[in-house]
Amino acid sequence: MLWQNLSTDHTFSSALHEHEEYPREPRVIHDFVVRHAKVRPEAEAVVDGSTRLNFAELRTRVDDIAAALLAHGINHGDRVATLAAPGLDFWLTYLASVSIGAIWHGLNPVYREREFAYLLEDAKPALVFVRSPWDGRHYDAELRAVPNSVRTFVTLGEPEGGALSLAKFSAAGAMVPRDRLDAARARVELQDIAVIVYTSGTTGQPKGAMLSHNTIVQSALANARWMGDRLESTVCAAPTNHVGALNNVCMNLFAQGGRIIFHPRVDIAALGRIRNTERPSYLVTSPTGFMMTMNSPGFDPRKLDHTRLVVCGGATTSLNILEAWQPIGCPIVSVYGQTETCGIITHTDMDAPLEDVALTIGRPLPGCDFRVVRPDGSLCANGESGELQFRGPYVMSGYFNRPDATREAFTAEGYLHTGDLGYLRNDGNIVFVGRLKEMFKSGGYNVYPLEIEQAITEHPDVLIAAVLPVPDPMYQEVGHAFVMPMPGHSIEPAELKRFLKERIANYKVPKGFSVQAALPLLPNGKIDRQQLKLQLGSS
Repeated sequence: MLWQNLSTDHTFSSALHEHEEYPREPRVIHDFVVRHAKVRPEAEAVVDGSTRLNFAELRTRVDDIAAALLAHGINHGDRVATLAAPGLDFWLTYLASVSIGAIWHGLNPVYREREFAYLLEDAKPALVFVRSPWDGRHYDAELRAVPNSVRTFVTLGEPEGGALSLAKFSAAGAMVPRDRLDAARARVELQDIAVIVYTSGTTGQPKGAMLSHNTIVQSALANARWMGDRLESTVCAAPTNHVGALNNVCMNLFAQGGRIIFHPRVDIAALGRIRNTERPSYLVTSPTGFMMTMNSPGFDPRKLDHTRLVVCGGATTSLNILEAWQPIGCPIVSVYGQTETCGIITHTDMDAPLEDVALTIGRPLPGCDFRVVRPDGSLCANGESGELQFRGPYVMSGYFNRPDATREAFTAEGYLHTGDLGYLRNDGNIVFVGRLKEMFKSGGYNVYPLEIEQAITEHPDVLIAAVLPVPDPMYQEVGHAFVMPMPGHSIEPAELKRFLKERIANYKVPKGFSVQAALPLLPNGKIDRQQLKLQLGSS
């Protein structure tokens, strides 16, 4: 790690507005950096291994990198990318880039040549920060080997070829006058694009969702308000090219002035040690994250008594799993969001019963217009399934360089097509039904995999399940279920069929079952349905 090793005492305060030196409501992302450096300069802001920075030190580092970016010709609207694991490499280069009006995007170290080639061609970053070597790979060489128009590579490690070392890159920034840096930041407007976050691309090539300063700031503030002082500290180990790490974890906590503890990968044993020493208050996870932790030796949620809020998204979480985690003794909240909604846009109440956390995704954030719509565009009645649509300050500006896709993403009234199905209960909570593109027809009936998956996970021996359609000569399509048992348990397909026939209609019961010790996962922790499709194709 090239960042200087520093240490301060952590003196977190939840009062964001105790000083009048700075506007009460941040407008752009850099306003958070300035505010916290003024309000709580000595409070610990970031932990990355042995390196600890307070907010004053964080601001200095961000200023130095921002000045160096200007020195190397990065202007308003230029793209800047970072290829690094979760850590200061990501956090500092992101905050510095957006502060001068550049547009930042992340590159995942697990990507391969064709993925790097696509993203570098699509976003066309002018400068790329690279942590290299890392995990035995020399990313300097890998990135330069693919077609790209990158002007400058900066290596956060050992530079190869024409890449700049961090020291040489930073030295140029020392020659930039302070008024030039201030002027560049003064030009940044609320609606300027700050970040491009690429979608997972499960139905085609990834598209870059453009998130503005206003979208990211308003989303972070809205989520920080309902989460409150529970946002004292958190661990970020998720891939930083995803909206979950960037916004759900880091920006929500940063808005509150909390402490971010980075770890470069999802390693349950290592994360357990970090939680024992750092005692983070805020846990963001998914059903898969719950599952992985439950599978770890000596799992006992009572040992996480420092946790004050658990937020679970990415998919619905079965009641079985939630009950296993209930001894943690703090609110467990279900949330919903997409890349296109800047992450979390709905949440259940802090005091919601576990049944509601398992079955619903709660209510939209304040200031968000929401509706459930039939295919013809008319509004659904309560209890009637339709597409979930959102409009307001938390929704993306569009897809980068894709005007046609942007037009298709929004209704004439400006609502975002989520492609997700759900319905509104009379109590105001939203029930998530599933992805529109995952629905299939069996014998003329609409079948929603999520409904079947929820029924399967009601079995006490089942931890998680995924249902995919397969061709059928009589019914056109039928379901095939991939099932992962609870740790130390086993289950037979015949038993599952009997169990499901008492709970769901016969046409919904999968005709095939694959019981597996583990299911393939995407980098963001969701089940990799494309890999499951490949398994079906080879069976």
